[in-house]
Amino acid sequence: ALEYKNGIFVQGATRGNGLVGEDVTDNLKTVRSIPHKLKEPINIIVRGEIFIGKKEFDELNEARMADEEERFANARNAAAGSLRQMDSKVTATRPLDIFIFNVQKYDEDTFDSENSHFTELDKLQKLGFNVVPVRTLCSTIDEAIEAIKKIGEDRENLSFGIDGAVLSLIHIS
Repeated sequence: ALEYKNGIFVQGATRGNGLVGEDVTDNLKTVRSIPHKLKEPINIIVRGEIFIGKKEFDELNEARMADEEERFANARNAAAGSLRQMDSKVTATRPLDIFIFNVQKYDEDTFDSENSHFTELDKLQKLGFNVVPVRTLCSTIDEAIEAIKKIGEDRENLSFGIDGAVLSLIHIS
C-alpha cells in the first residue's frame, strides 16, 4: 500500500499477515517506478504488487552467481525479500518494479461514483502510477472469458510473471 498526502508519497507498507502490515517506506522510496510526487496534489492510498521482471530476474541471478552468491529460487520471493531488507541501500540494488492495481482510499473529488475499476486504473496512470498494463474492458461474460483466454495465451510473452487474471465486475441495471 502506498499513501500520498497532497500528492506526496508519505508511507508504504506490506500487507504483512493480512491484519498488520510492515512499514517499508524507505525501501519503497528506492523503487524507481514509484512516484515520489503525483501529478495532482491529492490524498490517496493505492495497492500494488512489487515484482521483478523476467529479464531482470535472470540478470540478477547471473550477477549473484558471478559474485558466488546463491541464486534466488523465484522472482516473487526475491522481490518480497528485497522489499523487506533492513538496509534500503540493499533494496536499491535490486531491480524492483511495481504495478498499481487498486485504489483503497481517496479524496471524494478524485473519483466519482460512476467510475469503474477500469477507469480508476486509467486515472491512476494519469496521476503517474505504473498500472497493470494488461487490462481489457469487457461488457459481457463472453468477452471476459475471451480476455482471460488471451491472457493465458500471451502470458509467456509478458515481461513479468503472472499467476492468473483478475476480473472486476460491475452490475448495470
